[in-house]
Amino acid sequence: MNPVLVEAVDVTKHFALTQSLTDSLTRQEKRVIHAVDGVSLTIDRGESLGLIGESGSGKTTLGWLICRLHEPTAGTIRFEGRDVSHLAGNELRAWRREVQVVFQDPVGSLDPRMRVWQIVGEPILAQGRVTRSEIRARVAEILPNVGLPSGSLDLYPHELSGGGR
Repeated sequence: MNPVLVEAVDVTKHFALTQSLTDSLTRQEKRVIHAVDGVSLTIDRGESLGLIGESGSGKTTLGWLICRLHEPTAGTIRFEGRDVSHLAGNELRAWRREVQVVFQDPVGSLDPRMRVWQIVGEPILAQGRVTRSEIRARVAEILPNVGLPSGSLDLYPHELSGGGR
């Protein structure tokens, strides 16, 4: 088994800026925002990686690139040795079921009207047809893995600690 789980090699993302009519007519060079430029990293199985940097430095964009929520301008992204940089259609949908972005602000990311079992159960629901009771049972089984008691099922996000969120 390959010890490398995720590998990004020289990953780049540039976002094109909208040109004015004058720029287009005078054939000005298209301008881009360099969101991510030539980033390489390796994450082995069982490892965690934290990205630290100033606001606007490309941390979120890099995460979205790895999850394929953005198309990379250049570079290669591999998962378990498989190039996932240019997946499309059903292959891309299947890949997106395997990865997830964990947002920095849990308060802004969690729907305050949903209970814990509903929030955690959303990906389970997206995987196929399951009943409400099956989702609750699976979430109750999963919660202790992240340090939450299974009794947290019916709590709302505001009723959890910051770490619990």
